[in-house]
Amino acid sequence: MRYLFSLLVATILLTSCGDQKLNEKISENNLSAKVEYGDKIVNKTIFESDYKMIVFAMRKDQDLKPHSASMEAPMLMLEGSAKVTIGDETTIVEKGDIITLPKNIVHGVYPITDCKFLLIK
Repeated sequence: MRYLFSLLVATILLTSCGDQKLNEKISENNLSAKVEYGDKIVNKTIFESDYKMIVFAMRKDQDLKPHSASMEAPMLMLEGSAKVTIGDETTIVEKGDIITLPKNIVHGVYPITDCKFLLIK
């Protein structure tokens, strides 16, 4: 299962983080294209089985306030950048970066630019 998960993340990184200028049209499989920016934080579940894959779109002025979750969740930045707090630590996450949000530890997401990210939980 861990091998399949690693393979999935590697595939996502290779297929969704390329230079958009090289593509004349956006593929229907492009993760960033699965969700549009809105007046509030927008999220869309794009896969659900033993785990969920959720794509989020956040404008620069929309924060995901500190909260905790009962499971760890990898977060892959698809577009833009954000400051991610985990406990007392802060990390800048940019397009192509992946970070794991640990279970039962307070974390928050604060966009530096408009951003989109994939959360797997």
